[in-house]
Amino acid sequence: MSGPLLSPQEEALLRRDWRIFIALTFLFSFGFAVYSGVFQNFLRDVMRADEVGLGMLESLREIPGLLAAVTAGTLVAFAESRIAALGLALGAVGIAMTGFMGSFGGLVGITVFWSIGFHLWSTMQNAITLTLAKGSEGGRHLGRMSAVGAIATIAGLGFAYALRRAWPGPPPYNLFFGVAGFTILISAGLCSMLSHHAAGGARQPIVLRKEYGLYYLLIFLEGCRRQIFSIFATFALILVYKAPVGPMLLLQFINSILIAVTAPQMGKLVDRIGERKPLTIYACGLILVFIGYASYRSIGTLYALYLIDNILFSFGVGFNTYLHRIVRPSELTPSLAMGVTMNHIAAVTVPYFGALLWKSTGNYQTPFWVGVGIAAISLVATQFLPNHVVEPVPA
Repeated sequence: MSGPLLSPQEEALLRRDWRIFIALTFLFSFGFAVYSGVFQNFLRDVMRADEVGLGMLESLREIPGLLAAVTAGTLVAFAESRIAALGLALGAVGIAMTGFMGSFGGLVGITVFWSIGFHLWSTMQNAITLTLAKGSEGGRHLGRMSAVGAIATIAGLGFAYALRRAWPGPPPYNLFFGVAGFTILISAGLCSMLSHHAAGGARQPIVLRKEYGLYYLLIFLEGCRRQIFSIFATFALILVYKAPVGPMLLLQFINSILIAVTAPQMGKLVDRIGERKPLTIYACGLILVFIGYASYRSIGTLYALYLIDNILFSFGVGFNTYLHRIVRPSELTPSLAMGVTMNHIAAVTVPYFGALLWKSTGNYQTPFWVGVGIAAISLVATQFLPNHVVEPVPA
């Protein structure tokens, strides 16, 4: 589907917005990679957190995401780019201050603070991408932006790895977090420079419709999957198998290379054949990955499964392209925000209860068996998607 015709001046302004958006996405992803690449090691080395402490922190961190629809609705008078810029600025300040927290309680407080900004940004990011796409090849553009983020993550992890190798003694966590916050703050400044092309126009404050029910279900199940794997797979490697900072950074570095290569191709595939087949492959792959983590204790095998999961993550572009195809005009941003809220119903509950399950059974593999069941439900739900390409609802 072709986008609307624009004057030469508007075309030039749109191209400028794309350049700015790509640059700020790169800077955010770079900074966040520096932060996230060392954070769980920071939890272990400095805060001495166990699996229950990690689960509690992650659950509390996701509360702002649970309120995404309400927050986006409250800020309905502001353009998406302005909300995103505010979110990036809050995230930058909070992340930069992380290393100065002298207690676990203080760490929880600053993490929830920056999470407010992070979830404002993440709620608006896909909306801005699809708005700049002007109704044309939404999957390709989402895949392209995922690739930009992955390339930036490669650069950020490479920087963190090089800094760790060059720095004598204990890891310089304050420096890691300071660099991350400064880079994200620059991205906030760039975001404030986006033009009206990045704004979706007048929109509803809060949207919850029965016709979007399948999207809500799929995005909720995706939230469960994401939390189980991203938290417990990483922490199992660090806490159970004692993986140090260097190998964990290298693992994430390889992940980002794989995502940079696969994400644009997945976006093009979804545009060409629709969402059902790619998301079916995604769910089947997740079942196998979860079974692997629940069954094997070889760290080499777990490293390989970690990489496979992140390749499969590229298929997830189909959730948002499906919504983009069916959503009513003026409801894209609030519907994406409601999707973030649905996703975070899982994000608030799964980390803590998953950690309790881990501790009560004395086996880190138990949460992954739960993940097998969740992925199986997602596989069934995916079969209700259209088996063909549906053109987006015209504005």
